[in-house]
Parts: sequence; C-alpha cells; structure tokens
Amino acid sequence: MIVKSWKFTGFKSTFPDWVKENTSKRGGSDKLWVHTQMGEVSANEGEYIAITLRGHVDVYETKPEGWVKEIVTGIVFAVLIISLIIFMLAW
Repeated sequence: MIVKSWKFTGFKSTFPDWVKENTSKRGGSDKLWVHTQMGEVSANEGEYIAITLRGHVDVYETKPEGWVKEIVTGIVFAVLIISLIIFMLAW
C-alpha cells in the first residue's frame, strides 16, 4: 500500500526527508538513483518515487495509486462477501 509519492522535477527542487534517505546523486549523471529492494534504480525527471507502508521505495512512470483506492476496493469486496453469505442463509 503506497503511503506517499513524490514527482522528481530535477535537482533544483526540494526533496522530502524520506526521499533524501533513499536516494543518491552520482557525479556526471542527470538521474536520481533510488535505493529500492531490487537494488539501485535510476529515476529521470518527471518520474514518481513512492514509498509503501513497509518502507519499500520504488520508481513509477505515472503517478501511483494511493491507499484510498485499495481501501475502497476492500470495502466493496467485504460487502459483496457479506451479501453473498446473507443470500445463502436466506435461501
């Protein structure tokens, strides 16, 4: 579940603390290097960096979905299961 996301707009922008802790800049490179679970991944300008509840950081080309969509999906699934159980008991 993604908690925060941030769009990399270049090195002149202000970096949030959680991005500073999980990234590095290499000399001669215009990319930001993100320390992910799979190793170092480069992030170009315009890409999004996101962190999950477990603290895992990843790079996305488009803005990643936040936790709201996941919670709504979970609620819809729970209502569906409860409705199915009520229907089976009423049968």
